Amino acid sequence: MAASPQRSSSLPRPKRTLTIFLVVLLALYALVALINLGTDKGEDSAWQPRLGLDLEGGTRITLQAKATEGDVTKDKLDQARNIIDQRVNATGVTEAEVTTQGNDQVIIEIPGERKAGIVDEVGKTAQLRFRLLWTGDLPSAAKPLDAKDAAAQQKIIDDIDWTKLSLDQMITAETQGLNTLPKTYQAGIAALQKEAAGFVCNPAGVDVDDIANKPLVTCDTKRGEVQILSPTVIPGSDIKTAEPQYDSQRAEWSVRIDLKGEGKAAFKTVTNALTPAQNRFAIVLDGETITAPASQAPINNGVSSITGGFNADSAKALSNQLKFGALPLTFGVNGSEEIGPSLAGTQLDAGLIAGVVGLLLVIVYCLLYYRGLGLVIIGSLLVASALTYVMVLLLGKGVGFTLTLPGIAGLIVAIGITADSFIVFFERIRDEVRDGKSLRLAVEAGWVRARGTILAADAVSIIAAVTLFIFAIGVVRGFAFALGLTTLIDVFVVFFFTKPLVSLLARTKFFGQGHKLSGLDASHLGISGRKVSEIARTRPSTAGKVSR
Repeated sequence: MAASPQRSSSLPRPKRTLTIFLVVLLALYALVALINLGTDKGEDSAWQPRLGLDLEGGTRITLQAKATEGDVTKDKLDQARNIIDQRVNATGVTEAEVTTQGNDQVIIEIPGERKAGIVDEVGKTAQLRFRLLWTGDLPSAAKPLDAKDAAAQQKIIDDIDWTKLSLDQMITAETQGLNTLPKTYQAGIAALQKEAAGFVCNPAGVDVDDIANKPLVTCDTKRGEVQILSPTVIPGSDIKTAEPQYDSQRAEWSVRIDLKGEGKAAFKTVTNALTPAQNRFAIVLDGETITAPASQAPINNGVSSITGGFNADSAKALSNQLKFGALPLTFGVNGSEEIGPSLAGTQLDAGLIAGVVGLLLVIVYCLLYYRGLGLVIIGSLLVASALTYVMVLLLGKGVGFTLTLPGIAGLIVAIGITADSFIVFFERIRDEVRDGKSLRLAVEAGWVRARGTILAADAVSIIAAVTLFIFAIGVVRGFAFALGLTTLIDVFVVFFFTKPLVSLLARTKFFGQGHKLSGLDASHLGISGRKVSEIARTRPSTAGKVSR
């Protein structure tokens, strides 16, 4: 019985694969061009990779620490450094460096041009607190309260032990009036009202001492509303997660927070007790009211949103501040300066020259050993380089990937990984031809056997890159990211460019008939007695034997 013909759908279609690959590559470059059209004049071109501090220079910010309670200790300073590092390196590839200096300073070095508001983002203590709004809608004073009078009122407030107030008492004061509080607190309430009458709501921000267990006079700077707030009912430490989110119906950004533990239970009690649309609670960040919404309905699951005129950047910045924790210290800017590249230009040039020399040596070897087939390796390396470059550009714009000298080293190391994949494939083809197959059959059979080896080798590199990225710190993560990226690109290029290209070339006269310069001629492959386009009549291992 004759064998049924192989279905056309299962046959390799190298032309279609190559076309799809090139279309995807062109689409990526078109995307970069589109991003570049939308780039503001003050921003870098989308065609320019983001360079690290060692290659481009950047901004060095010195933060001076001071403790609101107790002293500045090494543990507190290290904890603050870790939190700031997480804030500025939220993606792990921006290559900002955060270190401590002396006993009370944190140094932040950020690559590239200085970004507006970066000091506010990373240096905020991010003490978020939920307080009841005891009195709101108070106007801003024309001039502040006399310093002597303000100190006297604050002393009255400080002399009262507000920690004895229960949550129910604070809620009753909100819903039924401050006169419902016990008499021992009435002098403090009067002092708070005098402070509020002389409080100037500065649109640029407020400067108040936000102490958790005491009432607070502050304001909503966006509305110009002066407020008297209760002691903290839910601390920021009870926030489980914080994520930015966009409401497409209202066309506004907000920060979604998920409370945990006692905070979740307290929030349920507060939102169930407050009268809908009349009573409000305030969300206060570092002493300033972000928003003071009315309680529309009971919230029993601890999930709510912070609104307050956010945009995409400010919502992300606040969520990072809350997600990575509140700083144990407060910071003031002790200095900010532009710094140049930490590596001399000759060192960078030497690194790039080393990469070019290594690439040229690979190309020369491939041309000498594989002859015309070496052109496939050169073409594949060029395509891999083009794909790597466009991915560096897109990742720079998308997740802030910054290219440093260790990152460049990771890209150079990938040249060897990529070339190794081609050599495994080509040697497998040579073995299949020696085994008696024609060149066209050898390409397909060799690919089936070679791809497992290629994937296994690349998997080892990926595992190494992922391990380094997870457990390493600093610029080593940049090296790991670059190594992992180029290894994935190697797989993509070998599967969707090199293999279909070789399949097409095997159908041409120059390669398929085994021209002497093709690298696929009979003598170079080590066969005799037949052309590379022919199938051996007998297996090489049984040649010369007489069969019955």
